[in-house]
Amino acid sequence: MPGSAAASARKVIVLDLFIPPQINNVLIYPKPISMQWGATKLRSFCADALGVEPHPDTAFLFTNKKQDTLLLYLVCEDGDQTLTKKLDRGAFLVPTAKPDGPPFVTVRRSALFKLLR
Repeated sequence: MPGSAAASARKVIVLDLFIPPQINNVLIYPKPISMQWGATKLRSFCADALGVEPHPDTAFLFTNKKQDTLLLYLVCEDGDQTLTKKLDRGAFLVPTAKPDGPPFVTVRRSALFKLLR
């Protein structure tokens, strides 16, 4: 369907604008957090609660309760960064973490667009 291809292309473009090209993996935390958290709180949360020390090729993605706002946390040469994106249409499908695994889901950057609806 041409409509489906156009919608997928729009999703890829949105994610390419939102996620820097040096990011290979995105760790998605499936539980909602406050979109007001800053870089210091997010760094601490990633290290303490998730057990992952942030590094430049990995980003952390969080959502709010409605799953219509995304909060991306990453580190780069310039320091810690947070990016927030309100989804005007649709929502983000949050994958479920395995009960016996880590409290997050790792997704390759190239597969993220499949989680936008």
